[in-house]
Amino acid sequence: MLLAETNPIGNKTYIRKQMAMKRNGLRAEQRKIASAAACAKAQMLLESRSVDSFMVYIAFRSELDLSELIEWGWRTGRDVIVPKCIAADRSMNLYYLRSWDELTTGAYGIMEPNPSVAPRVETGVAPDVIIVPGLAFDRNGGRLGYGGGYYDRFAEQMQGSAAGNDHRLWLGASFEEQLVDEVPLERHDLVMDGLITEHEVYLHRRSDRSGTDAF
Repeated sequence: MLLAETNPIGNKTYIRKQMAMKRNGLRAEQRKIASAAACAKAQMLLESRSVDSFMVYIAFRSELDLSELIEWGWRTGRDVIVPKCIAADRSMNLYYLRSWDELTTGAYGIMEPNPSVAPRVETGVAPDVIIVPGLAFDRNGGRLGYGGGYYDRFAEQMQGSAAGNDHRLWLGASFEEQLVDEVPLERHDLVMDGLITEHEVYLHRRSDRSGTDAF
């Protein structure tokens, strides 16, 4: 865990740099094993909540890989939803992903749904659970992303629609090594309902950052 005293002013740029180096330093085999363990925990959580649809990211570089969770979703008949980044306005469009063949290289070199073959998610439809990547997380819902603000804008968009007025879960996904004591948050930053790592599923109420339960 990155200790608070190593970054006394809570500088996001500093934390991003340090956590990217830390994550990149994990051995490929270690990331593979940890990713599989995190996917198994995610599956148990989604099953326990009878989730019918969930949104995931496609792993890029050293991110925790959700491939096993995606394939589990396909096998069990759940809707697997993946975002496509629109660099022009830093927004995201959602698509149903039904096979790996429906991916193509998108913004920033990340694999994203190919609009010519993947079905677009209908307006007003939103997944039951949204799983997002990041560089650092804390156990009380704090998330440090990559600085583009894509997920912050997407959350605002959902909150402004009928689809956002419910209790769907926003979950971070990361290696345990990406945990910090406290992520410095600004007013516009998206707060998670929980975090999935290879060791635990940490859940809490977004309205109360002081309360965290480990499942």
